[in-house]
Amino acid sequence: MLRSVFFTSFLFFAHLSVVMYINSTVLSGFVGATYTSLLYVCGAAGSLVLLFCLPYVVKKYGLVKTATSIFILLAVALLILGTSTAMTFAGVFVIYTALSGTVWYCNDLFVAHYAHSQSMGYTRGSYLTINNTAIALMPIIAGFLVQRIGFHSVYIVAASLLFIAAGIILGSQRSFIDRPYTSTAIPIAWTTIRLSPSLRRGVTLNFLLQFFYVWMTLFTPLYMYTVLHFSWQQIGIAFSIMLTAFIILQYPIGRLADHIGEKGLLILGFSIASISTIAFALIHSHDIVLYTAVLFGTRVGICMVEVLSETYFFKQITDRDEGIVGVYRMMYPLAYIIAPLLGWIIISETSYTALFISLGGMLFFGAIYTLRLIKSD
Repeated sequence: MLRSVFFTSFLFFAHLSVVMYINSTVLSGFVGATYTSLLYVCGAAGSLVLLFCLPYVVKKYGLVKTATSIFILLAVALLILGTSTAMTFAGVFVIYTALSGTVWYCNDLFVAHYAHSQSMGYTRGSYLTINNTAIALMPIIAGFLVQRIGFHSVYIVAASLLFIAAGIILGSQRSFIDRPYTSTAIPIAWTTIRLSPSLRRGVTLNFLLQFFYVWMTLFTPLYMYTVLHFSWQQIGIAFSIMLTAFIILQYPIGRLADHIGEKGLLILGFSIASISTIAFALIHSHDIVLYTAVLFGTRVGICMVEVLSETYFFKQITDRDEGIVGVYRMMYPLAYIIAPLLGWIIISETSYTALFISLGGMLFFGAIYTLRLIKSD
């Protein structure tokens, strides 16, 4: 049953990767670049609202029904996006973005239900490797579909993947029994996190991680294209090589964490990511190979941070703590609201160099902050 959860997650991230780059292109064609950013922020705010409410929904209807319903709603939204006009696309896009942010939450509860604390690194490492493999592979398929058939075909394929995922959940989790949930209310869960040093630090590390992802995803392509004047083909190749770090490293790092713990490896991961991010800001060259190597270094460090911070956090909880998981997953939409606004302020007042140096400094703070982690194993 855990393998079926992994496969369902693979299908979700495969669909996400297929439409990830298509959405912004189609949306900007409808409403322009300025409103595109605003709609992404609205979608992230919607995710926060849904994650606030979702623990109550799971407690009332059960995890299987909730997860299945979310997948079906996402699939229907994609079918509408593939055939809609400007106003319809914008509205449904916000709904789709908000719903997408809730899938991690449901998958986390499934994985926590079946995982064991002693092998949490193995479980989270495998889970993240499967997800990131889907993310790395599917853009190639998306490009082929757009080139041969058109944008609408991407949405049909993505919706089909989600319908399959919904069927797998219903078929494989028929015997799933929800355990009595202990932290349904988000305010109570937040209080629990605030009073627990281990949970509080785990959530803080996740926010730093998500902040890194948002800034690098939004501003790295712009910097490389508009300032460094690399072609999109060069940028695409660099990013593909960069993402292989997640596929290569997260599984063995998770296994290693089961034997020696997360703390020392987390400090190493933050340090590698910090040094590489600052180097990315400071090098001045038109050598795409050099920039690719530095970007790969940032992902080596950050993929370590991702699997180790998740391993550490999920050792502190069980699948009964759905409110705590909800707060943990709120860090992504929260980062997606704060990071773009702060990033644009820094760029408008200073430069891209200052932005990436600031990000490297935040990661260095993460390394220092990790020194205070309480041993989880």
